Amino acid sequence: MSTASRLRLFYFAYYGAVGANLPYFAPYLRGLGFTGEQIGSVQMIGPLLAAPVALAWGAVADRLGAPGRALALAAGGSLAAAAFLPWARTPLALGAVVLAQALGERAVVPLADAVTLEWVRRGAGAAYTRIRLFGSLGFIALAQGLGLLLALRGDRPGDRLVPVAVALCVAGYALAARRLDVPGSAGPRPRARDALALLGDRRLLALLLACAVHWGACAPFHLLFGVFVRDLRLSASVTGLAMAAGVGAEVLALLAYPRLARRFGARALFAVAFAGTALRWALLARVEGAAALVLLQLLHALTFGLFWGASMQAMAALVPGPLRATGQALYAAVVFGAGNALGYQLAGWGYDRFGGVGPLFGWAAVAELLPLALSAALASPGRPRS
Repeated sequence: MSTASRLRLFYFAYYGAVGANLPYFAPYLRGLGFTGEQIGSVQMIGPLLAAPVALAWGAVADRLGAPGRALALAAGGSLAAAAFLPWARTPLALGAVVLAQALGERAVVPLADAVTLEWVRRGAGAAYTRIRLFGSLGFIALAQGLGLLLALRGDRPGDRLVPVAVALCVAGYALAARRLDVPGSAGPRPRARDALALLGDRRLLALLLACAVHWGACAPFHLLFGVFVRDLRLSASVTGLAMAAGVGAEVLALLAYPRLARRFGARALFAVAFAGTALRWALLARVEGAAALVLLQLLHALTFGLFWGASMQAMAALVPGPLRATGQALYAAVVFGAGNALGYQLAGWGYDRFGGVGPLFGWAAVAELLPLALSAALASPGRPRS
């Protein structure tokens, strides 16, 4: 299998796991009797570990000049823990499994992105977004397919099919990562002070802050969208259809991104992404019917597709090649670690306090105004740094 095919398969399986986890795992835990605070606490474990885990794996990958090898090891560790997911059905047991899985899984995306960005930089003939969109296709396949299966099984509380689907997807991306042997950038291996120097770049810090707040504001959707659908007395098949519609729009945005970036520049695309997301949350806070809920998910093209393309283009331009894995790990630590952990905890607490998910979307719309304001300070990136 070619490197391109392995990368596509990896992203398909990894984001397939996300498609099984994001819309259905919180309702699965609710069906096991978990409270909103317990759901938020369990789901917060991964984001809390994202910073040290991703940075440690990224530093090792850059120091060895072997991000592909590090990715295979991290994915294998994630699989070893994920195999126990279907049998962990108490907060303590599930927390232990999630903790063990996070020690590898939280480094998987930054390492995979480092491998892909380096492969693209070497003239592989494909844009990063054209490879990454296979992750979106995997998300659609699992979110839609699992939703239909859960509905056919009667939308049972605590259906074990959810963790089984997640574990199978983890097995898929672990296998795909086994022979991704793309080497790191040529030249002297970076030292610790070279990595610390990244934090002196104000453009990079502005980018990380804007992205972290944006991702934190997405937490009510990521954590509780499936619960939101059930609270509206709608079927799990509606959750799957809404996710499929959103990620379908995301795929189109990723396909169009190279052309949009050449025409408008990253600063303008960031602003559109943040403004469109604020509108999405404000409208979702008031939605009631299935049709309106599904249509609103088309704005996911901005929330993730446009946002992610601009973020990765900016990271490729701001971080030098020998520090690619460390840079991606730093992004994951700040955005998926700090931003996600705070967002998840506040979302779980807010659900118990307000008695529903709708008010949380209203607060998320307000939070999106900060990255929108910061977008004016985000420089349009140039060519990737080698």
